Amino acid sequence: MAYLRFSKDCDWYVFDEAQEGASESRLAVWHKDHRAQGASYTAGMIRKMLESGDYSSIPGYQPHYKRRLHDAFEAWLNEQSSTEI
Repeated sequence: MAYLRFSKDCDWYVFDEAQEGASESRLAVWHKDHRAQGASYTAGMIRKMLESGDYSSIPGYQPHYKRRLHDAFEAWLNEQSSTEI
């Protein structure tokens, strides 16, 4: 599932990354200019970013993207919580 998609108004593609054999879900967080880096994060990593408000480890991140990424991260974590029940 995609939480953000590349468009003329969005520089991000944020999606649930399926990995064969992985026990933990990961969220791919790609900026349009940094796709080749293939950044992805576990739920624990995303929670830490949300708690600290520090997204600087995400390739391509600039402060004006914070609200958009925050909303996508929250949506993904909520989805993860609902599938664990």
